[in-house]
Amino acid sequence: MATATAPGALQVERCSTLDLDPADRQAFDDIAAARPSVGAFASIAWLSGFFDEPPASASPALLLFRDGPALKGFVPVLETRPAMRHVRVQLLGGGLGSDRIDIMSAAGAGTACADALLVWLSSTYGRAGFVLELRDVPADSPLWGAVHRAGLTGTAAVTMALRDVQPLPYLSLTDGATSAPTAPDSLEKHRRWLSKRGEIAIDAVRDPADALAAFDTLAAFLRDRWAGRGGSTLDNEARCRFHRRVIPRLLAEGRLRMIRMSADGKAIAIYYGLSTGDWWGYYLAGYDRPWAGRIHLGRILLATAIDHAVRHGASEFDFLKGAEPIKYLWPVRERTTIDADIASPHATAQLTRAAHAVREAAAALMKSARGWKPSS
Repeated sequence: MATATAPGALQVERCSTLDLDPADRQAFDDIAAARPSVGAFASIAWLSGFFDEPPASASPALLLFRDGPALKGFVPVLETRPAMRHVRVQLLGGGLGSDRIDIMSAAGAGTACADALLVWLSSTYGRAGFVLELRDVPADSPLWGAVHRAGLTGTAAVTMALRDVQPLPYLSLTDGATSAPTAPDSLEKHRRWLSKRGEIAIDAVRDPADALAAFDTLAAFLRDRWAGRGGSTLDNEARCRFHRRVIPRLLAEGRLRMIRMSADGKAIAIYYGLSTGDWWGYYLAGYDRPWAGRIHLGRILLATAIDHAVRHGASEFDFLKGAEPIKYLWPVRERTTIDADIASPHATAQLTRAAHAVREAAAALMKSARGWKPSS
């Protein structure tokens, strides 16, 4: 472990493993639990998949923020040193499979932790230069304020380039919302059709081997669904290995919410979700489309998951990243996540930031040109 002192009360300690002593582990879990919509992706169970098999030439680490011996916050990071020599630092999981990730802190410590992170990056990598790549970071993250304060106070000279903004629809389960879609075509008709297709069973998967088998079934459903359309997210073997590692650990921590729907003993739909406290998050779902035919089995599966969340006392069902129309059949609200690059003044870091901006502008121009037609 490496420790650096930041101005103020906080120290930053870099750990190359997730093995924490009991006191730190309890504080870590408490911090993650206090912010469940992000904490599920900042849990030891989920992060372990990235630590077990990091991307090539990258080093995962856990930065711990301390006030004396007390753990006040943490952030998982991924460090890469490209050929141009400046260091790329990402929040571990952002852009790699976690729908959101952020610096995590105890109550009242978010600002201090975010400021300490930027000071630590500048003191550790300032000579070589660094780019902090923020992907899938919530709009209410303390990091955005820290970036602006760094420029005002001169504690860390950085520049920011915005990359993208993503909606995250979620359903409140405590304000009279129900699991019934608002679309005109009621699910009841499709449920009646489903009941006539065989003996329907719905079970929450709780055995590790059974959960892995259900995941394999889900992967097959998604491969069939997206064949010839760019492929499924689970066509990537490394990504599949990640999930096969974390699923038993999520189950052991009580975070896995996997629901299987069967007809006459044959699995026809799988829901894969996460949970922390009274928060439920929808990660992936898939179903046997040829078997379903005209039945809206995907909608029925999501409605079933929401019903399970209600019965288990959840206050929120989070659809996670993406604006797919099926999510808006419910009376959802929205959060947002932001992608941005934070670059130090070093020449190579600024060159990388500028190169990214040029590439993205060119891609946007090509996209608009493909859709342009001359007026007659």
